Amino acid sequence: EGLWEEKFQSHHDSKPNGPMSVGMDVQFPSSRHIFGLPEHASSTQLKATIGEGSHYQEPYRLYNLDVFEYELDETMALYGHVPLIVSHSEQTGTSGIFWHNPTETYVDVIEGATDNDGTLTHWISESGIIDVFLLPGSTSEQFYHQYSLLTGKMPLPPMFSLGYHQCRWNYKDEQDVYQV
Repeated sequence: EGLWEEKFQSHHDSKPNGPMSVGMDVQFPSSRHIFGLPEHASSTQLKATIGEGSHYQEPYRLYNLDVFEYELDETMALYGHVPLIVSHSEQTGTSGIFWHNPTETYVDVIEGATDNDGTLTHWISESGIIDVFLLPGSTSEQFYHQYSLLTGKMPLPPMFSLGYHQCRWNYKDEQDVYQV
């Protein structure tokens, strides 16, 4: 056991090519506004993780977790992950990247790191291949149309399922449910 294999209880994972990761930098020229990487308790607009004046000290983590009492305004992963970044600027319009790699992934955001005052993103996944979809739509409508062709559209839920929904981590007893 070591860098070439891992064990967890009765599960064994071999790494025939050894320990490796894959990464790539994606630049959004003239764009200071990038969004995406949902399932984080942070701002909708992605904030810098590297550089002078960066808001965060850690990269955005993409990993499926169920975190009880998670911290606010942090880059830690929550529940699921969608490896999609959308950029919007007056000069370049709306464009984005979909990183198709199911392994644990980290994304750094570096503002003003390009010659034209754009935003640079650095993607790194623990293994797998680089399978990237670049979505160059000049408008938001064109961008999301391309994205829906790639991932499909969500069907509308049945009418009976629409309405009020109450969810809370835990209820003490039946009386507690009625009080909520």
